[in-house]
Amino acid sequence: MMLHTNITLIEFIFLTLTISLSGVMAPGPMSAVTINHGTHSRLAGLKVASGHAIIELPVIFALFFGIKIITQFTDITTYITLAGSIVLCILATLTLKSLRNNNTTIQSYTPMVDGIVLSAFNPYFYVWWLTIGLSLIQKAIIFGATGLALFSVLHLACDYLWLLLLSIISFAGASFLGTRFKTAVGIITVVMLYGFGLFFMYDALKQLYF
Repeated sequence: MMLHTNITLIEFIFLTLTISLSGVMAPGPMSAVTINHGTHSRLAGLKVASGHAIIELPVIFALFFGIKIITQFTDITTYITLAGSIVLCILATLTLKSLRNNNTTIQSYTPMVDGIVLSAFNPYFYVWWLTIGLSLIQKAIIFGATGLALFSVLHLACDYLWLLLLSIISFAGASFLGTRFKTAVGIITVVMLYGFGLFFMYDALKQLYF
């Protein structure tokens, strides 16, 4: 399973940055929640990213040191998908309830807790790490501890920078447009969370029963 290629350290850094950015910039539940929290705090993205890092760092280390063992249990992603779909729907329901009560502070958890929950129960998080992320880890192994350190720092830096940017933009929009902007962001967040939740649920049930 180990991938040995003729790749330089500079090429590895470039690959890590470009692939990591493409992953973090893809629309998803965490982006939606970051924008939502950003209507109240321009630094919310840093807190969401910190929660994300609490889940992500152990995954990186686990893949790095146990790559052969972990790849034998990829079927578990189906059950993670089902659990994740339920969590996303619950978050969407709580957010919708807050909106109906005319509460502009619509998230049920703090930004950091949301970062933890939406990482731990996001099926695509594990799918990404068991496919694209795994390929990058295999390349990091070539450079030993240096590769692990560089990969961890660069990948997390992409998360922090992108989520911070989202929250800053959202805060600016909320400051300029006021309550209407916050309500619109809340509605979009609900739609996205329900959408991802139902999609994940369908995907998991299809794998289990069809």
